[in-house]
Amino acid sequence: MINLFTKKNSKSKNKSHFKGVPPISILVLLLFILILVNFIKDLQYDNRLYNSKLQEKIYNSMMVKENRLKVYSRSIKLNKGSSSNTCVYFIAEVLRRNGESIDDSVCNTTQLLHIMKKDGWKKNKNYKKLKPGDICFTTDENLNKDGIPTHTYIFMGWAEEGKYDYGYICDNQAKDYSGRIYHLRNITKIDTIKGSTKEPFNFFMYKKKGFISKMGGN
Repeated sequence: MINLFTKKNSKSKNKSHFKGVPPISILVLLLFILILVNFIKDLQYDNRLYNSKLQEKIYNSMMVKENRLKVYSRSIKLNKGSSSNTCVYFIAEVLRRNGESIDDSVCNTTQLLHIMKKDGWKKNKNYKKLKPGDICFTTDENLNKDGIPTHTYIFMGWAEEGKYDYGYICDNQAKDYSGRIYHLRNITKIDTIKGSTKEPFNFFMYKKKGFISKMGGN
């Protein structure tokens, strides 16, 4: 009898606790928990198709021809009307349009990589780990992997699943690929297109999971 009375008394106390809490407070608490859960999920972003949420955004934006043309046009404008040696202007413009804070004056791979490392980007040298939206960097002109990359581009996907040679990319070199910003490139081996040497893949960068560069970023 004493135990039953104690249990009933305990339940009534719990009910009285909830009765004393205003409904609006409970609603606010539940909303806070929901926001917190979604925030944690965003920090732990993991998708088999992409290496990060930012990479997914980049890929989706570059799948739209109008977006590619706008980026290409602005990168040429920033390079005083020339499409040559405009790869960093191109990549930087893509990043800006996807929420990253990069100054218009950034024009070479050394500057770009410095910013990426500062903002928490990750580096990976295994081309088999490439996923759409990743930012690739080549060797230097002497094929030295420790040198300054001569080129950077956006990886969009392998031409053939399971084969790691040709892949679809987006970059500034449309003049070498019949005017196409989105085109095939030999990722892993040196190639020559219209007399222009295309250095092979060296490494790629992607935004570190959970690192937020600014409010609203990824």
